[in-house]
Amino acid sequence: MDESKRVVPTSRGQALADEYSIKFFETSAKTNLNAEQVFFSIARDIKQKLAESDSKVEPQTIKISKPDPGKGLSTVTERSACCGS
Repeated sequence: MDESKRVVPTSRGQALADEYSIKFFETSAKTNLNAEQVFFSIARDIKQKLAESDSKVEPQTIKISKPDPGKGLSTVTERSACCGS
């Protein structure tokens, strides 16, 4: 690449990527430099994140039980606050 036509210095791009803890790629829409590689890298990262989050999903359940009479009004107050009455 012709350094005289560079809009953003490599060092500035790398520093910004480091600041945000993200990958750094030099690309050019004009010459198609690394455009496909960046796209596939992003797609792989998204796929990996989705796979990781799917394996960590816990079943969504709600435990329903009778109030403990030993707790007194605190149980009733908490339940009432939830329902807005």
